[in-house]
Amino acid sequence: EVKTKSLPEAQILGSAIGMKVMEEVPFVTGLTSFLGEELNQRVKDYLKDMGAAAASNGAVGLYHIEDLTPEALELSRGLLKSGYKTYVIDDAELKRVRDSYPLMWKNPAASPKICFIGCPHLSLRQIYEWLEHFETELKSSGKKKLAVTTVMTAAPAVVDAFRNDKDSYSRLTGIGARLTSICPLMYMNNPLCVKKAVMTNSNKLRTYTTARYFTDAETARIAVEGGIHG
Repeated sequence: EVKTKSLPEAQILGSAIGMKVMEEVPFVTGLTSFLGEELNQRVKDYLKDMGAAAASNGAVGLYHIEDLTPEALELSRGLLKSGYKTYVIDDAELKRVRDSYPLMWKNPAASPKICFIGCPHLSLRQIYEWLEHFETELKSSGKKKLAVTTVMTAAPAVVDAFRNDKDSYSRLTGIGARLTSICPLMYMNNPLCVKKAVMTNSNKLRTYTTARYFTDAETARIAVEGGIHG
């Protein structure tokens, strides 16, 4: 039961759900007050990231969202089994979950050298959204280029579709971001990467590697400024 004051970060919500439900299938309530009841691309992107975080943090990538996902629309709370348990997720619980993440960098005080965005792979809509985030952050800081080497990953067809928008692709590469179809997990499997201070907005990548997790807003700010504050 989601009882946050605003839409929770998908990556942390998924993490909280995954750690709690394990092999069970969660029926999530309270999300449609933020997401609405239309399964549009924005909502699909949110659920993609939430599901990946849940699956990598102990659960499986299967869930029901009340008033939104197909079976939940058809069967509603009839999906709940007898004796079900309720897990309330509020802002304090999300903070507790995030604060529990270990910092795996060899030098905790280091400035990040690489930033990975897109694990799971970004959708086309998300690439445009990140371009907006970066441009807004750069403008407010008076800078022209990202301070941290930033690698955004998406499926080959999605990368090609974005590259076909020559103006937007030029803007993205112009600020120093890279767009590729590599798998960040495979990159981080290289023993040499353990020595690097890698940051990410992916809970999945955080779980399986030494990468340090930051929210989307924090990621955009740090990628522009180059340092971590607080």
